[in-house]
Amino acid sequence: MIHLIRRFFQSIVDKGPDPVQEAWLLGLLSGAESALYRQMSPADRSHALRSARCPALADDAQRVAAALHDVGKIHAGLGTWARVAATLAGAVFPTRLRGRWADYRDHPRLGAAMLLEAGSAQITVVWAAEHHLPLGKSSLSPEVATALAAADQ
Repeated sequence: MIHLIRRFFQSIVDKGPDPVQEAWLLGLLSGAESALYRQMSPADRSHALRSARCPALADDAQRVAAALHDVGKIHAGLGTWARVAATLAGAVFPTRLRGRWADYRDHPRLGAAMLLEAGSAQITVVWAAEHHLPLGKSSLSPEVATALAAADQ
């Protein structure tokens, strides 16, 4: 929960990632992945870059998975305040959300489908789908899931 509070405050002031750092990340992505990444909000792109830069990650496949895990949020098209409202409403009424708020809460599944269609590696698709699950429920190896979870802080 602390990481969500920190990310909220970062998103309020975030103007997007540094162009030099972003060029590094874009060099790791396929053309289809890059197209998806570019649709993400500036704050989400900054989070993607911070995630990809996590020292716990062992290789570029993990860096790409870390960077693209939230790509499903582009389906909802919500700003920061609407995301907060959707998160809170979903915690209280998890089965009653509709429309863009439901899409936001369902971003792991939506993102995994988008990445599968984009031809992303299995680790990228799986992490997008599973990044909100407890580590013990991940289908990835415990070492990989732990490293990717560390990147999402």
